Amino acid sequence: MDNVQIINLQANKEGKILIRNPSDVVHVELLSGSAEIFGVEMIINKIYPFSSSFTVSTLNGCALKLKGKIPWTYTVNYNHTIIDLHLSLEEKRKLAEKSGVKGPTVLIAGPTDVGKSTLCRTLLNYAVRSGRIPVYIDLDVGQSSISIPGTISILPVDSPADIVNGYNDSKSSVYFFGYKNPGLNMLLYFLLINKVGETLHNRLKFSKNALTSGVIVDTCGWVTGNGYRSIVLAAESFDINLLIVVEDENLHKNLKKDLPNKDIRFIPKLNGAVERSRSARIERRSTLIHEYFYGSDNSIKPHTFNIKFSDIEMFRVSSYKSKVKMNMIKDAQNYISLMPISITKDLLYHLLAISYADSGADENIMLTSVLGFICVTEIDMDNQTITVLSPQPGPLPKNILLVGDIQYQHSNKSSV
Repeated sequence: MDNVQIINLQANKEGKILIRNPSDVVHVELLSGSAEIFGVEMIINKIYPFSSSFTVSTLNGCALKLKGKIPWTYTVNYNHTIIDLHLSLEEKRKLAEKSGVKGPTVLIAGPTDVGKSTLCRTLLNYAVRSGRIPVYIDLDVGQSSISIPGTISILPVDSPADIVNGYNDSKSSVYFFGYKNPGLNMLLYFLLINKVGETLHNRLKFSKNALTSGVIVDTCGWVTGNGYRSIVLAAESFDINLLIVVEDENLHKNLKKDLPNKDIRFIPKLNGAVERSRSARIERRSTLIHEYFYGSDNSIKPHTFNIKFSDIEMFRVSSYKSKVKMNMIKDAQNYISLMPISITKDLLYHLLAISYADSGADENIMLTSVLGFICVTEIDMDNQTITVLSPQPGPLPKNILLVGDIQYQHSNKSSV
């Protein structure tokens, strides 16, 4: 039987609910008062299921009911850092509206598990509640907030993200990186950052509201070596005018030295941010992929169908094995190539990205956005067919597929 806990939060307090095991689902319900999660107002008597840590904030006080395996909870004073940051960004947006220029373009950097994604999500939701349409860029290929792991995405946010399900990604442009760690194909990662910079420029050019609402960029937690280079490249590609460093004072010092013309600020780690184990991060990736096919509440029924080998072309972007040097970044495309892949048993359980490209002869396939994803569940070498799991019924809308190292098995939700 599930345990039940009632929490009464006083005004100007935050309740931190820490869930260390992703398999433990906790249901939270607002019984009275007013509160918000990730900058989105909770609805009284609506039940919100969570499998990862979250914070409930209240300005006027509230009562909450937690049901499930009771997590570790504690109460702290309301963190005004995020709301103060939002108010300063809103002032910049008002100035941008008056002069018709680009609004604040903000990049959030810092090590893993310090609250970067929570900060991004809350700032975006506050902006939308103020009538803005900010653009969100997610560079965290390990724990994506817009699409599945192994992707880089850009999305205009025109409505608050659902507290549990996140963003409506129907207007997103998603680029397939194919790996859970940028270091597994660093040059491709650099190329995709530059490509998203071009996409951002085009999006802002055709939307005045998005232009003045500005941009918020989330980054991965790798902040040294090539990870640090990717932060600097993103700041330049997206023309960042505010860079917020969370927790890492050394990173803050280095960025101020290397980007002297940028406004670079330091904030401490967000209260409630929990350092996750490697197994917890793997389980979280699996959950994100599972939700792509089945929904966060298993309300979506995916489709299964067969595809002939002869009806598809499959490619993998080669990785550069030697040490990546600074002078390679601008000419990265000269050091990697698109390789055709033959279908073998090794592709079982791999996720395949469906490219918008029309031909395998297109050299820009690696920089072309994708329509969606399928998962290989069976391979029949005798009949030359693969069976796939898909959120949409067959046949495939396009026949150019990209493969990386992201895998998924529904039986145990194993993702590697």
